[in-house]
Amino acid sequence: MKKRLILIALLATATSTYAANFGAPATAGKPVAAPAMSAPITAVTSPTSLGPQVADTFRIVKPDGATVIQQGSMTSNTGSVATINVSEKDSFLISGGMCAFNVKYDEVSSAVATGTTNRLYSNDRLIAQNTKIDLVAGVVKSIWTQPYLTPGMNTVRVVVNADGAAPSTKWVRVNVAGTCGAVVTTHPPVVTPPPPPPPPPVVTFKPGSAEWTNLTNAWGYSNYGTTQLKGKGYARYDELVKLNSYITVAINAKSIEKGAYNSLMTAWNTFVTDPAFRAAMTAIVPSTTDHK
Repeated sequence: MKKRLILIALLATATSTYAANFGAPATAGKPVAAPAMSAPITAVTSPTSLGPQVADTFRIVKPDGATVIQQGSMTSNTGSVATINVSEKDSFLISGGMCAFNVKYDEVSSAVATGTTNRLYSNDRLIAQNTKIDLVAGVVKSIWTQPYLTPGMNTVRVVVNADGAAPSTKWVRVNVAGTCGAVVTTHPPVVTPPPPPPPPPVVTFKPGSAEWTNLTNAWGYSNYGTTQLKGKGYARYDELVKLNSYITVAINAKSIEKGAYNSLMTAWNTFVTDPAFRAAMTAIVPSTTDHK
């Protein structure tokens, strides 16, 4: 029972902001890395799509570009689009009956891509555009942009590699509470947004940092969980596999931006604090009998 007792102790002491290793130091209870799955969920890096692909998470952030106000998952299925709720108080500028927000999302390409263009639409109206985007193969890139949204429901369409032969598109809804300084009309005025301020310096974490240790431990445990919990009825298993695939991309790149790191570790903490996940992980650790 020695290994089982070790994992139970680790689960009971998960108290850090990002409990990537269930509260244990990197050398304690070292997880066994699972072999590559035969058919993993690959929403970030699809082996059949060599060009840029948009990831799932859509983040509304503060002006520092890193602190998340609200975030949600984008989807390519227009029949089940998630809604993010924000207020006009979360915007950094109100003008002409519209609110401007700082937005970040991620993209990755399995092949080198240069000079690409991304566009954001709200209710089929162009609200933001980023050009001359270069991507390194397999490296997640965070895009920072500042769309203007109208009060009420905005159906946002994110198009990555918009001018390429195979653009990647996902959807999310953003519901803005308030009037954004004017009475909302059926046809909002056309506003030319001012150029955004220079983005803050990009903070990245690499091997050797405390954040990288957290990420590595989360990766080890998620590898083990995706291998050992397959077919055992854990309700969030598919979600765990998807998160593991995202962490794997960052590990292979040996570098991750702060915003993407915060997003991944926030998602991982939902598993660490999930009693069902704790119980499932405890149950799959093989027990051994000590002979003296």
